[in-house]
Amino acid sequence: MNIYVTGVNHRIAPLEVREKLSFNGEEHVQALQAISALPGVEECVLISTCNRTEVYIHSLEENFENEILENTLCRLKALDLYGFKKYFYTYQGQKAVKHLFKVAGGLDSMVLGEDQILGQVKSAHEAAMDTKTSAVVMNTLFREAVTTAKKIKTSTEISKNSVSVASLAVKVVGDLFGNDFENKNTLIIGTGKIGSVVLKNLGDKGLRKIYATSRNHGRGSGAKEDNTCVEYVNYNDRYQVMDECDIIISSTSSPHYTITRDMLEKALRSAKKRVFIDLAVPRDIDADIRNLSGISYLNMDDLQAEAGRNIDRRVVEAKKAEEMVNESVAEFEHWYEFRKVLPVIKDIQSFADGILEEKVSQTLAKLKNATEEDKEVIRASMTNTVNEILNKFVYSIRECSDKEDMQTYFRCLGNAVRTE
Repeated sequence: MNIYVTGVNHRIAPLEVREKLSFNGEEHVQALQAISALPGVEECVLISTCNRTEVYIHSLEENFENEILENTLCRLKALDLYGFKKYFYTYQGQKAVKHLFKVAGGLDSMVLGEDQILGQVKSAHEAAMDTKTSAVVMNTLFREAVTTAKKIKTSTEISKNSVSVASLAVKVVGDLFGNDFENKNTLIIGTGKIGSVVLKNLGDKGLRKIYATSRNHGRGSGAKEDNTCVEYVNYNDRYQVMDECDIIISSTSSPHYTITRDMLEKALRSAKKRVFIDLAVPRDIDADIRNLSGISYLNMDDLQAEAGRNIDRRVVEAKKAEEMVNESVAEFEHWYEFRKVLPVIKDIQSFADGILEEKVSQTLAKLKNATEEDKEVIRASMTNTVNEILNKFVYSIRECSDKEDMQTYFRCLGNAVRTE
């Protein structure tokens, strides 16, 4: 299969690398357009999340040079390839397909079995379709990946009581405060998908007050309008409430810091323990704030260590999920290989149609007293019979043979019809 993936993720690349190779908004579209214009690229999809940036392509070339993709990603972000090359991984063929299926199913996530990645995979595919860089192969590949992921979630318990990055952040906060949330105040910066999960998980913790804000100064798309326990503040006023807050969690798609050390230092007047958690890539919070008195600061890489301590229960379920992935990969590979013999099938159909027309004409010529309606019934019956036989043989070969046998069968059939 001429399917390739190149990317960086949380397993290999530290946060400071991932954030430099992150593509958001208009950058995402521009990257898709640039990649699709590369020689040898027929279709492409770009996934860019907090924990990974990956490019999936379909090529007509048997040995596509993945370094072209690495170079393009770095060029688009004005980075020196050789400073980042060691963080890239590449897979092709069956390994590339399996990797995507595992990603969609949450098997390659920082938090094993987490749900958010499935939505991100779907969004990445939709963006590629909107940009017209995804066609038959990528559309089928990503649809199968999503279908398999849903099957994993319903047929295994890998996502049962699963911990998302957002809920993991709340757990870490609880650990740092001894699970004593009473009389604590919180500020949530960013009320999108992650921010909404944070709000939901903090809502029943008994906090004194929860502030929320977003860069558009309004209520984020993920925030519920009837969430009366939350006080929404103007984004420009965020520093004004930080002094009274004990917990500050930021998760925006801003290319700039939402919290800087100098502004924070000016805003903090009271001395107390505060926890800042940065759930964004690129980072929202200046890491230098960890040097201020009383402040604990954690980012995505810090949460990864915590995630590693919470996966034991889901490891067994992950093995079941991997078996399902292997089955789906084999099915997709079969579909992909079947595409290669479609020209032969068209030749077989054309050959059969030629013989059919000849035999139908000979038969009808002998039926002197048959009406035109009778002749149409006979023609339709003979045509349906031939097509039913062809379909039975063709699709039995597709379903009941491995790749090598299927190619051999159709090669022999193709030779037979072409020599007639």
